[in-house]
Amino acid sequence: MKMTIYYDLEQEKWFHKDRDFSYTFGKNAISLPYSEAKRSCLSFSVVKKDSQLGPLIGIVISDSTVKQLLKGHKRSFEQIHQGLKSLGGICIVFTAENVQTNEIHGYVFSDEKKQWIRVKTPLPNIVYNRIKTRKDEQTTAIQHFFQFLHKGNIPYFNPSFFTKWQLYEILNTNKMLRPYLPATLRISSPDDVITMLNTYRHIYMKPNKGHKGKGIFTLQLNHEQHTVIFSNMKYKRTFKNITTLFKLYDLDEYIAQQAIHSDTMNGKRYDLRILAHYQNHSFVISGIGIRQSVIQEITTHIPNGGRLIPYELVKEKIDESLLQHIVVQCGKTLSAHLGLIGEFSLDLGRTPDGHFYIYELNSKPMIFDEPEIQQQGTKNLIRAFHELSGFIQD
Repeated sequence: MKMTIYYDLEQEKWFHKDRDFSYTFGKNAISLPYSEAKRSCLSFSVVKKDSQLGPLIGIVISDSTVKQLLKGHKRSFEQIHQGLKSLGGICIVFTAENVQTNEIHGYVFSDEKKQWIRVKTPLPNIVYNRIKTRKDEQTTAIQHFFQFLHKGNIPYFNPSFFTKWQLYEILNTNKMLRPYLPATLRISSPDDVITMLNTYRHIYMKPNKGHKGKGIFTLQLNHEQHTVIFSNMKYKRTFKNITTLFKLYDLDEYIAQQAIHSDTMNGKRYDLRILAHYQNHSFVISGIGIRQSVIQEITTHIPNGGRLIPYELVKEKIDESLLQHIVVQCGKTLSAHLGLIGEFSLDLGRTPDGHFYIYELNSKPMIFDEPEIQQQGTKNLIRAFHELSGFIQD
């Protein structure tokens, strides 16, 4: 059952107008007073669970994101607000520095004013981690905030950015996932690169902490000329020995990954981008997007020259039940090792004979260009908020 609660902007107080009942609000269950205030107030639809009202969803962001938020450049957060308004619930967007012992100072979206308004709330029932960068996540303020959540038994996802090697090691513990993992090695010396090249002839080199395809290049062994062909998104170059390459790149921060012979459409390779969310103690696929290389063959990322193609063009080639199995195993394995995983995106390749390989897994998915995937993702995200905070509605 839903009901409406209010926020008095002048007194900075939350209240309800149900004279006959008492209610609590937030993880710390503050008593919500009754009032018949007539002055200008913000109103919000929430779920009533016995005497508890909510859920209150905290979205923690980097300091640098606040300006974007207030300028209206964070449409994904507005979509979360709209979804919560429909199902019941409130999201407050805040930085770690604005968390106090029993309350948070942050921003809620006002439909009347069509902008984010600064308010105070009790502690959230669950926190959604949208810290912008790895560097921001490692700051003292953010680390203290995560400790604060742990001590207060406030669930939060996702715990942190993944590194590529960390991800490989974790997924490799699951025997059911091993067939879908390209051979991967963390580089510590030129000999490691030579070993991978001698074994697979063609490998990808990826920054261990990279994202969006930045810094990726390939190496291909030319046995006849005893050389290595280097290719990135801009040019090709031939090296006579790996040591020279080490002098140009900090390869100690790289992983080497077996190159997979990808399926193609009209002569160009394509990859799958899957958005997944927690649901009913498991994980579901919120959408499948397809990205195809155009300008170069290194990556299919759209910012790097890739393009979006309709899923329907390859759907008959895709075993969706197998993809669902892979998604569930990834979600459960990561949660067992890293803590609560509420959402992730998965980049997979498909070989011409139909075998899937996991290229990347991201704890903080980027916005999908397909509106229908983004909308379904937001819907499933909000369902996860309700379920994990104990406000799930039948």
